[in-house]
Amino acid sequence: MSRYFVALLAIVTMTLAAPSAAQETPESIFRDYDHMRSIMDDGMMNQKIVMVMRAFGASDEMTAEELQSLEARVKALFPKPLDSVEVMKSEKLGDHWTREMYVYYSGIDYIYAFVLFHTRPEALVAVNFKFNTDPIVLLKEF
Repeated sequence: MSRYFVALLAIVTMTLAAPSAAQETPESIFRDYDHMRSIMDDGMMNQKIVMVMRAFGASDEMTAEELQSLEARVKALFPKPLDSVEVMKSEKLGDHWTREMYVYYSGIDYIYAFVLFHTRPEALVAVNFKFNTDPIVLLKEF
């Protein structure tokens, strides 16, 4: 299976949906930067794509079947956990707005993630999240 086949299928954009009052832990809302990174890093490094996509707002963007299929494709490309992560690019956009791109890798296996987030006094809100096996696709966000 080609990485770029998955790249075409895996590019997923989530936009913050207004959380319902009944939701205990709204999607895309984190305590702070470290909390967001711990969820994203665990999900990306261990191919927990369903978990990370739900944490970043996919429950109203993709069906459960689509999420499972996406996770299966990623696990086929990366059967073992990735052991390293680096911030490839970070850009401050305003007083409380930042966009960052990360690379997760082991050996010569790479997967990339992008997030646009708003740091508020009470929480960090991930407004947009994408991942791909092609870094050029995500570098276009800058």
